[in-house]
Amino acid sequence: MMEKRPAERMPDREELGKAVQVWLQSSVAVADIRQWTIEAGEPIDEYRMPSSMFVCSYGGPAEVRLNETLYSVERFGLFHGGKGTRLSIRAAGPRCDCYALYYKAEEPPFYKTELRRLLGVVNPFRELYGFAPRNPIFFVEQLREMHERWNGPAPLQRFFGKAAFYRFVCEIYEELERGNVQILRPDVVALVKRHIDGHYREAVSLQAMAEMFHVSAGHLSRLFKKQEGVSPQEYLIRKRVEAARTHLLGTDATLREIAWSCGFSDEFHLIKTFKSHFKMTPGDCRKISSIRLHDTAMGYGVNLPYSDSGLAMPDHFSGKGEYSMFGTNRSKTMVAAAALSLMLMLSACSSAPAASPSASGGSASSPAASAAESAPSQTAAATKEFEHAGGKSVVPVDPQRIVADWYYGELLALGVRPVGYPQYLLSEYPYRDAEGTEGFAESMEQIVEMKPDLIISTWDDSYKEFSKIAPSVLLKLNNGVIDKMRVLGQLVNREEEAEKWIASFEEKLENARQRLADNVPADATVTILSIFQKDVKVYGYRNMGGDVVYNLLQMKPPEKVREMFDGKDEWNYSVSFEELPEIAGTHIILTAYDPEDTGRETLERLEQSQIWQNLDAVKHNRVHKISYYDLFFDDPIATEHQIDMLTDKIAE
Repeated sequence: MMEKRPAERMPDREELGKAVQVWLQSSVAVADIRQWTIEAGEPIDEYRMPSSMFVCSYGGPAEVRLNETLYSVERFGLFHGGKGTRLSIRAAGPRCDCYALYYKAEEPPFYKTELRRLLGVVNPFRELYGFAPRNPIFFVEQLREMHERWNGPAPLQRFFGKAAFYRFVCEIYEELERGNVQILRPDVVALVKRHIDGHYREAVSLQAMAEMFHVSAGHLSRLFKKQEGVSPQEYLIRKRVEAARTHLLGTDATLREIAWSCGFSDEFHLIKTFKSHFKMTPGDCRKISSIRLHDTAMGYGVNLPYSDSGLAMPDHFSGKGEYSMFGTNRSKTMVAAAALSLMLMLSACSSAPAASPSASGGSASSPAASAAESAPSQTAAATKEFEHAGGKSVVPVDPQRIVADWYYGELLALGVRPVGYPQYLLSEYPYRDAEGTEGFAESMEQIVEMKPDLIISTWDDSYKEFSKIAPSVLLKLNNGVIDKMRVLGQLVNREEEAEKWIASFEEKLENARQRLADNVPADATVTILSIFQKDVKVYGYRNMGGDVVYNLLQMKPPEKVREMFDGKDEWNYSVSFEELPEIAGTHIILTAYDPEDTGRETLERLEQSQIWQNLDAVKHNRVHKISYYDLFFDDPIATEHQIDMLTDKIAE
């Protein structure tokens, strides 16, 4: 039993033999034996062993940690550690019981040269290991009797303890030699959870944690999800939003301060993630939870502590805390009523006339008021009626402050920079910097503060909300990049710029087609594949470069791919490795969407498979790996980039 041997590996016979020789030649004395009952929530934490120890866990599931190695025990576990080992035991159920057997091995005298030599090879007194014994009842009963007799008054009782100790050790080595034990493996999931709990404020990646605990990222993700029901990333996000919620309810810190303290890149990331998790924005959560229910004489009063500038007073909680979300039925009813009142107030504001300035010089904060302020000089001559997917809207002829939830690249190509765009898209856009455009999450308050005079949406639900703030249009443009440029040019009064761009684009496209015709065989085909977490997907004519490859550059898909997508609305299909020979073209565009680091293992398995290695495109080095976000966007700027990039790769 080598001291540095990993706990997962069974000791071989030679190691066991040397360890037994050390036991036979050493002078060992039992120091103490104790019995511990560990209740849930009252763990033994970082107990430093004063001598070498055996620890036997029984009577309930437990987590046992020796230094940095954490073990999960379902029923019985037997552990050993040397002097100075840090021991932690936590009940995984209501309680668990343990026996702790302390012993000391004396330093061998100088003349015992053989023992000194053996200790230089193996030292069983310092070994760290854990296993589930084949015969757990023997060990529990042996320790129970040793414990009872150890506390007896007669020296004979101590002598019994020493004799029983050697029998105990002998049984351990017999079980190890027979190999009928279950070596307890470190509980990697518990270690990862503990690491996330202590480091969620920092940048935490699945790959870094996998390397830290010596497992592959894919294996760690599968193991974590199987045991916890969520992925490590989902657990991390949950930890962060719950911490953010605590700060929202208990402090008056700003969203940016809370975001930074909880591991979010910025307040926009916090808002989007918080809304996805709790189905409300952080602002709504703070407002609802700031309702005061206090006793005024014979009844309750409601106080909404918000002014135009923010919180009017710090939060206070009842003894239980957070009553507005988890309190009694009565408090829930009152909170719901107050929340409904807030929503009715906001809805009423959308049709109310602009309010006069407040006493402090600020303006009213209703959406209608902010929208009115954004274009105070609008007249009938400065507006036009525009027909769109949501109906007809009266919009500015020459809008100056545009907010959009899509069509960012189209507006930039027309020489118009929107003042607001979704943060999650803005942060990933690879072609232009974001200077001059503010990222937003899903908070209507943010958009109101931008004072837009036109809002462009591609989502029905968002359009309905945006319409309450400023003139809005709903665009669902699926007829290609040229059509999008003409529609957007008409909407924002940039029709001349749109036609100039179209002329330049058509010339670029014709040059690219000619280059492909000159350098690529006429029967060449192209397949677009993407690793999407654990799936392999094949893409058709619409997105991820499909429009550029098939519709604009007029490259052909393999026959099987054509059959899959012709006349259908599907954008992609998941395929198995076995289907690849039928759908693989002479060129393969390969990308990966891997936000949880789970696609890496799929890609490795794909590239190592014999099926993949036998594909014609792989054999002739015609697999073109491209960044996901280089293919994700389909606006004019992205399309021009994709034409150049894909033409270069295919025509090589």
